[in-house]
Amino acid sequence: MTAAARAASISAIAALVLAAAWLFWPSQLGGATTYVSTHGISMEPGFSTGDLAVLRPADSYEVGDVAAYFSPSLNTVVMHRIVAVEGDRFVFQGDNNDWLDEDRPTSDEVLGELFRQVPQGGKVLDAIASPWSLTLIFAVAFGLFGNSRRKAGGRKAPRHRASTGRTSPALTLPTFSMPTRAQARQVAVASGAVALLAGGAGAVLLVLPSTETEARTQPVAQEGRFSYAGAAEVGTTYPTGALTSGDPIYTKLVDTLTVSFEHTVDAPGLDAVDGTVRLDLSVATADGWTAALGSSAAVAVQDGVATASAEIDPTLAAALVGRHNAEIGGSAGSASILVTPVVDVTGSVQGQAFTAAALDPLTFSMDTVSLRPPSTEAAFAPTGAVSVSLDAEVSRTFTVLGVDLPIGAARLIAAVVLVVAVLVTAASGWIGRPRAGDAADEFAVRNAARILPVAGLVPGRSVVDVSDPAALRRVAERVDGLVLHHAGADGQTFAVQDNETTYRFVFPDTAITRTPPPPPPPAVRLAPPPMTVPLPRIA
Repeated sequence: MTAAARAASISAIAALVLAAAWLFWPSQLGGATTYVSTHGISMEPGFSTGDLAVLRPADSYEVGDVAAYFSPSLNTVVMHRIVAVEGDRFVFQGDNNDWLDEDRPTSDEVLGELFRQVPQGGKVLDAIASPWSLTLIFAVAFGLFGNSRRKAGGRKAPRHRASTGRTSPALTLPTFSMPTRAQARQVAVASGAVALLAGGAGAVLLVLPSTETEARTQPVAQEGRFSYAGAAEVGTTYPTGALTSGDPIYTKLVDTLTVSFEHTVDAPGLDAVDGTVRLDLSVATADGWTAALGSSAAVAVQDGVATASAEIDPTLAAALVGRHNAEIGGSAGSASILVTPVVDVTGSVQGQAFTAAALDPLTFSMDTVSLRPPSTEAAFAPTGAVSVSLDAEVSRTFTVLGVDLPIGAARLIAAVVLVVAVLVTAASGWIGRPRAGDAADEFAVRNAARILPVAGLVPGRSVVDVSDPAALRRVAERVDGLVLHHAGADGQTFAVQDNETTYRFVFPDTAITRTPPPPPPPAVRLAPPPMTVPLPRIA
């Protein structure tokens, strides 16, 4: 990864972190977001005990908004719905309460408007913030990063057993080569980015409600049922003197004819049905002429059902048809009597209103001696339906690679990825940690992609000793070359070859501890040689 790409990645991650921090930073730490863990039943059924409400300040608040404020009378934060405005103060009430809140906060005292609801998120937040959870997090963090804090050479003294005097073996940490540590650092950066993304995605998934509103169409079914009955002269045609549905109606023998119509409305989630049903009677001829024969009384709907009845007078219908034929000077052909249901019914399904549709009439064919009912069963049972658009609460899902993933599974995946990424980041960061106090090792690991270890260095005609290792790295980037690394007796040498010029920087080898030379023996003061005094010669 080049320096530019690495900088771009770091910038993108930083921007993501800053955006998430700006949006979700709690008000207790100077942010603008308030987190409220709900308790009680005052906001049921919308909120239950243990839900988490995320609130953000708004420019203005209106009646119907769910908002929170600090109640001096209760000495706690209250989240209820605004039901009225009194001057510059708001009146609050719980959705499940039949009384108004005592406090009347102003807009400056309102903490924020409901931004997101997290079902049972308050319990999760309380569990994370508990002393036991914080202790566990601190213990894990200390176990992962505690060893990397040791100073170079800071090895603990071996422990001795008091009973035997034997020394326990010291713990030896594994050592890794420079390429391995460099690769581990790259893995740490990548897994750290994944952890940030997983954490951000998990935070978004946690804030998102578990359900979403989906528009769907709910049909409201209407069913009708016609029937007729009457009294007739007892004889061969009508042995019992009773006329029932389906029997031919001979007008000379039938004294009375009553047509009934039962209307039913049914739908899942049907809230209420109101209205009336009546029957309109009319006569019609083949040439298009019609005339009213009267209407029945309107019957109110009860429990979604209404039954209306009307009496047909075939003699009146025949007389009207005869007068019509006389007026036009001929025969109008066949005629019929229509029984038309007039359905004036409204209702609601899950709070959405609907109006019932009109249904087909029942038609009797009429001649000079009889009325003949329809020959099909469907004519006696007209049906209809109206569609109601509903907003249904369904489980929120995400489509990933063509697979519908529920939000619960998405949250679990984000949590698992976050935990794995954090563990990989901690492990690879520990493997790629620099040796404390060894600047040459730090430079080599940071720039491992360009480092080439060599057994010896042969400088060019011109040697330039740069002032710092960062300048040497810039030279390597400018010439797009490798950094040669040689570990010699005098120190760690890093060099970049550009034609006949060698750019070089030498780290003194401070890591090697040389055994100091033994101290010189103490000076010995020798006694002066005996003085020789010449003796006088004796002649």
